[in-house]
Amino acid sequence: MTLDRDFIKALTEVPSVGTACKPVLNLLIERFGAAWQHTFVEDGFCLFQKAGATPAELRAVFVAHVDEVGGCVYGVREEGGFHARVWGNQPQIFADATLQGFDYLAESATETYPVMGQVVFQNSEERLAIFGEKVRPYRTGWTFKEETLFDGDFVEGKALDPRITVYAVAEAVKAISDPRIGVVFVMAEECAMDVAQKAVEFLRRNAPNLELIANADVPHIKNIGDGRLDMPAIRVFEGTNFIDPAFGIRMADTLLAQGVELHLSAAKSGSQTRLFTPLAPTLSIALPSDNVHVPRYRMSLTGTERCVRLLQAIGEWVIGNRTMQEDRE
Repeated sequence: MTLDRDFIKALTEVPSVGTACKPVLNLLIERFGAAWQHTFVEDGFCLFQKAGATPAELRAVFVAHVDEVGGCVYGVREEGGFHARVWGNQPQIFADATLQGFDYLAESATETYPVMGQVVFQNSEERLAIFGEKVRPYRTGWTFKEETLFDGDFVEGKALDPRITVYAVAEAVKAISDPRIGVVFVMAEECAMDVAQKAVEFLRRNAPNLELIANADVPHIKNIGDGRLDMPAIRVFEGTNFIDPAFGIRMADTLLAQGVELHLSAAKSGSQTRLFTPLAPTLSIALPSDNVHVPRYRMSLTGTERCVRLLQAIGEWVIGNRTMQEDRE
C-alpha cells in the first residue's frame, strides 16, 4: 500500500477546532470526489456515502473526529488582547507554541493569520490571552501552526490526533467503495463530545439496518495496553466504558485468523465510541502516537498502513456477512 504523503501533509496542517471544521471537511470532500456524496450537518458531522446511496442502505459506518486541540476567542481584555477558551492542554503549552487563527466560518487553510498566546491569571487561575491584528471577538478559532514532516517510518507534526485515523477511515471506505459502507466525520470531540449525539440521532432515524460501527481515534501510547506505534488495536474498554467486549474479542479472532495485523487491547483514555454503541455492535479502533495535544509529535506510517487494512477488512467482513445472509434469504 502506498500512502499519499501529500494528502496526509495537507490533512494534518489544515486548522479545524471545535465545530469550525469546514477547512478539513472541504479537503475530504475534494478527496472523495464526484463518485461520493456527503450529508453535512452544521455544528455536527458530515456523512460520506457512494453517490446515489441512501442512509437506509448502510450496513456499517466508520467514525472519526476531525477537530484538533486549540481554542476560540471570547471578549476583549481590558489589559489588551482577548480572553480565550482553551481545549486540549494547559495554557502554557499554547503560549510556548506558534499559533494560527482563523474565522469560525472559514472554508480553507488559506484564510488563516498569525496570532500569539500569553499566559495570564484571572482570580489566581491560569488562563490564556490571544493577541493578533485580525482577531474578532467570539468568532476567531486558533490552534498550532506546524509543518508536517516525514522521517523514515514516521510522520511528525500537529493534529496527528485525529487526522491520521481520519486518513485511515477515508482510505478504507474509498477502497471498499460500496454503498453499504459509509463514514461519519464528527466535530468537537476534543472539547464537546456530546456533539457526536447529532450523528447518533441521525443514524438512529435514517440508518435502521446498521450491523456494525467502528470508531477510530489516536490515543497516547502510554494510555493503551501493550501499545505499539506500528500496530493498530481493537479496544474493548475505553477507560471505564465497555465497548462491546464480546463482539470485539470475536472480531479480533476473526481478523487475526485472516492474517490482519492488529492486537486486542484496552485503554485508559476514551473517545466518542460509547455514544454509538446503542446503534449496533461497535468496535473501538486505536492507532497510538508517541504524544498527543502538543505542537509536534510522531506516528508510524507502517501503523497507518495497517490501520487502513484493518478498517478495510472490517468493512469487507460486513459485506461478506450480509451477502451470505441475503443468499440464504
